[in-house]
Amino acid sequence: MQYRIKVLIVEDDNAMAQMCAKLIRRRGHSAVIACSSQDALAIVRMAGDIDVVISDVKMPYMDGIQLMGRLRAIDGGLPIILMTGYASILGPNQAVALGAADCLTKPFDSETLLGSVERAFRMKHPQAALE
Repeated sequence: MQYRIKVLIVEDDNAMAQMCAKLIRRRGHSAVIACSSQDALAIVRMAGDIDVVISDVKMPYMDGIQLMGRLRAIDGGLPIILMTGYASILGPNQAVALGAADCLTKPFDSETLLGSVERAFRMKHPQAALE
């Protein structure tokens, strides 16, 4: 059975969110955009079928690390990828130590993004075949 990954993108920069969504959809997966951490929490609670979350680290009100903790309380196995334009503040090793599936430093290319999403998905669903 082929599986389409449903990705929630949490990003307050609309251009960046749209670019990520476009790349994910081109690969045949589904993308939903939340422009704030509060919106992301509501989507995860209501939808219940999000496979992977990609979240910016630096956002107003609640940053990506705080969001990751709140999402873990809702779904402890939900893979979360953090993305940051500030590699000196949060590097990949630190992000993974905090519980992230991966950490992408902006700017990144399409294969980096898609590879990270598919690896994160396989962490939770190792038997699933991807389209």
